[in-house]
Amino acid sequence: MYWIKFILIAALLLLVLVVGIEFSTLNAEPVTINYLLGAVSVPLSVAVIGAFSAGVLLTVLIGAFVVLPLRWQVARLRQAVSSKDQEIQTLARKVGREVR
Repeated sequence: MYWIKFILIAALLLLVLVVGIEFSTLNAEPVTINYLLGAVSVPLSVAVIGAFSAGVLLTVLIGAFVVLPLRWQVARLRQAVSSKDQEIQTLARKVGREVR
């Protein structure tokens, strides 16, 4: 099962690489990008790939600073619930009742 997943991911990455190369050859015309500190002329494919990369980087940063702390909190809360369940079972056994 592991090999199938590896092969599918490798095929997908190869497809993305081929489409990216084709995209960059078809969109080689220079475009001017104006920003606050000036302007720069780059090929259209580089501008699109740069914008895509910036979006990926922003998504990773949001994931690192928003999602990961929430996952850690969920793990701590699950651990607390587990310890409370064990405590309830221990107390129920002392009283002589059976807990599901």
